[in-house]
Amino acid sequence: MRGLIARGVLACLCCLGMSGWASAELKIAESKIGIVVMHGKWGNPSQLSGFAGSMEASGYLAANIEMPWSGRRSYDTGTDGLVGEIDAAIRTLKDKGATKIVLVGHSLGAAGGLHYVTRRPVDGYIAIAPGHSPEGTRLAAMFAASVAKARDMVAKGEGGEKTLFDDFNTGNRTKQINMAARVYLDFFDPNGPMSFMDNVGKILPGTNMLWVAPTGEDAGLKGLTNRAAAAMPSTVKFKKVEVDAEHMNAPGKSVEVALDWIRETLK
Repeated sequence: MRGLIARGVLACLCCLGMSGWASAELKIAESKIGIVVMHGKWGNPSQLSGFAGSMEASGYLAANIEMPWSGRRSYDTGTDGLVGEIDAAIRTLKDKGATKIVLVGHSLGAAGGLHYVTRRPVDGYIAIAPGHSPEGTRLAAMFAASVAKARDMVAKGEGGEKTLFDDFNTGNRTKQINMAARVYLDFFDPNGPMSFMDNVGKILPGTNMLWVAPTGEDAGLKGLTNRAAAAMPSTVKFKKVEVDAEHMNAPGKSVEVALDWIRETLK
């Protein structure tokens, strides 16, 4: 009889122990975070490899993906394709065990992430030195001739055909890029799906958003930051943090800020 009682007590203790172990494992699984990292205009994933590596070194999963606007790809898909590629990166992270997803974008990558969070819910969105506002006065004038050409091509049923269109990047860099007329309108039409301030107003309610603003940013992008912060919907859980950086080196200077925000927001 005593042996039966002893075995019963031992079994209960084992069950309690296994239950505690399972709870601990479940808690770890529930907090596993996947981070999609998106580079800026004309760049490539290597430019954010340090940032992505820091996320992985901190215990997170990271997908550092090549964007449609990379130097190699030259806008080879429009905004629907952009959303699909981010969806695919998120699926890959979830297949690896991620249960929470954070988007991180730099410059045009941040603008692309902004478009995404008007259409899909994520657990967190970090915009580092956001750029690309085709509706802005300066850029709208700069792109006007190319936008008119692209609209004319689409009207003629030639939206899938490629030709040279104007592009502009930070540092007053300009060049013409061979791309499809329909895709050009996606990214450069002031009234198109990448209109920055329009997207700010459409961010899904409840989105956790961190805006990292470099103190050394150029005047135009500082103005964009101020306009966006003022127009941010009250339903967005928005935080703006300044870092001692310029536009191009902002991701490297944002690692600790991003990690602190992720730990605090997604704890």
